[in-house]
Amino acid sequence: MEEDSDMKSNEEDRKRRLWEKTVHEIRSKQSERYLERFAVNAKPNQKVINSKQFIPISFELFDNPDFRNSFMTKKRFRTYLYFRRRVIRGKNCHDPLDLHFHYWISGELATSMPLGKIAKDLNLSKSTVSDHIKQLEKERIIIVDKIEASEAYDRKLHLVLILGTCHDGCEEWFIDDVFKNS
Repeated sequence: MEEDSDMKSNEEDRKRRLWEKTVHEIRSKQSERYLERFAVNAKPNQKVINSKQFIPISFELFDNPDFRNSFMTKKRFRTYLYFRRRVIRGKNCHDPLDLHFHYWISGELATSMPLGKIAKDLNLSKSTVSDHIKQLEKERIIIVDKIEASEAYDRKLHLVLILGTCHDGCEEWFIDDVFKNS
């Protein structure tokens, strides 16, 4: 009997040591992965890109079948995300329309860029980009303000795309309102 109890005790000790070894290996691998993930391999004076940038889409929006199974599958969704990524939230010297002053300070999430640049970046034709803008505007996902050539500093037509509002740091996107009731 004593031998049985010693054998059980030895077996339990062996299992416990094996488990502790397994846990130690798991934690070691987790530490290595953490260090690899957050290690910065930048050279001195090299600009480090912030990897924490993202375009948030609420779970409520993503759970909506009309959004997920319809709008997300359209090519204009990619165009919309491109616009959303480029919303002006601060003063920018490359912002000749001063969107920061005229839109952001007034609580609107806006962007503007030439159709040619958008088309080139998205590998689409200008007419396709124009169609996407018209469709997004028709669906009330964006609002388009036109700055006529006669009013612009460079005498060219500019489109300002408004994607939502921001008050007291709380951003609300028109796309959420569109799919909230569907």
